[in-house]
Amino acid sequence: MKKAYIVIRDRHFDGSEDEPGDYGELKTNCLIGREGSSVVIRYKEITDGEGDCVCMLSISGKKVTLVRNGIYCITVIFEAGQRNTCVYHTPYGEIYIGVYTNAMFIDMTEDGGCINIAYTLDNSGDFVSENELKISVEVRESDNVSIS
Repeated sequence: MKKAYIVIRDRHFDGSEDEPGDYGELKTNCLIGREGSSVVIRYKEITDGEGDCVCMLSISGKKVTLVRNGIYCITVIFEAGQRNTCVYHTPYGEIYIGVYTNAMFIDMTEDGGCINIAYTLDNSGDFVSENELKISVEVRESDNVSIS
């Protein structure tokens, strides 16, 4: 695995005309490498008072899988033109979510790159939000990276 730096930008829009949408950004160290035919990226999300989440992105062909483990756990599969369902495990119970990937661009190797995903979330078929996820990874061999 190579030491790298990941930037994840997201936007969530619930469809309200008067709301511009919520934006978020995460910048952190990560590890990137090849595992079999997949490019895998591992990183930590530091959360306020909820414990850290250990995350993994797996890119295989035209499919991106996000696995998030911690107090909140989820596995999300993104495939362009496909709706996949996932279970969001929380301390308060489980939430079943549908994820429809509207469009996806992948240019990621074990040397870094970018991923752009546009997707729609639903809960039992009821619209929740339109979303955009932009991920960029840059290999930085000199950084000290540890993912547990």
